[in-house]
Amino acid sequence: SGRVMQTLKIISCLEYQVEEWLMDALDYNNEILSFNMKDQLECAVQENFLENAGPVWQFTHDIVKSTIYDLIPKDNRTLLHKTIGENLLRTSEHFPTESTAIHKIAMDQINKFGQCGRLNKEDRSLFAIHNATAAKSALASYNFEEAQSYIDMAMKLLESDHWESQYSLSLELFEM
Repeated sequence: SGRVMQTLKIISCLEYQVEEWLMDALDYNNEILSFNMKDQLECAVQENFLENAGPVWQFTHDIVKSTIYDLIPKDNRTLLHKTIGENLLRTSEHFPTESTAIHKIAMDQINKFGQCGRLNKEDRSLFAIHNATAAKSALASYNFEEAQSYIDMAMKLLESDHWESQYSLSLELFEM
């Protein structure tokens, strides 16, 4: 059905698998889609798009995932990443045990959009701050490569006069 395909497209923007808590966060207030995506997962399993192992759903094959992702028009794809990321940022506080993971997934989504360079000044500043937060979280779990990617993106998002306009954030990033 159309709802199943819409759900699969959202999941394909994330990774090859999605956990139940992430689906709950994506469905929170039905902001991304007007229906509950989690309700569509069983049908996707029956149609052999997904497999289910407890609280985890994954694509049956990486080709299935990439094909569904490629069905999203390229212009819509980057905007969809931003929409997913912003939604997860707003809902992370409602999932305290998963908030750090949700925040990092949100930033991964927003950074896919941000690499296209279509952010306004306010978004650039906000997402630079969120990337710094994600970097701290990655450093706290000794994931230095991930932390570096968040730091690099945050630095790319800084204004050209960042030492004047964003001094505290700039210093924080350069000291990480």
